[in-house]
Amino acid sequence: MPQRQGTRTIDSKEVQGEGSWVEMRRPKGRDIKEAMRKSREDAEDAGGLKTYTDSMDLLRAHTLEWNWVDDNGKPLAQPTDPDVFDELTDDEIRFLSEHLTENPSAKN
Repeated sequence: MPQRQGTRTIDSKEVQGEGSWVEMRRPKGRDIKEAMRKSREDAEDAGGLKTYTDSMDLLRAHTLEWNWVDDNGKPLAQPTDPDVFDELTDDEIRFLSEHLTENPSAKN
């Protein structure tokens, strides 16, 4: 019987070191369409803050769990805490963004 592969666990050693991982939910078509609509509406956002906030909202909604740590090696709050995204580095945000819609079978 078919089973949708809606969530996936991603090795995040690239940004958090060996043994780290993040679980993400795949966005649905309506999520992508809404993000595109907001992006079009935000085109006049000179500073980019609205676009950034909308992007972070999309990441928050699709990042389920992780075993990530802060600069001192202490566990970060889980992604269900919206404030934890303010503690992520630019590399960690980029990593999540790239893996949000990544098609693992397309990588070779």
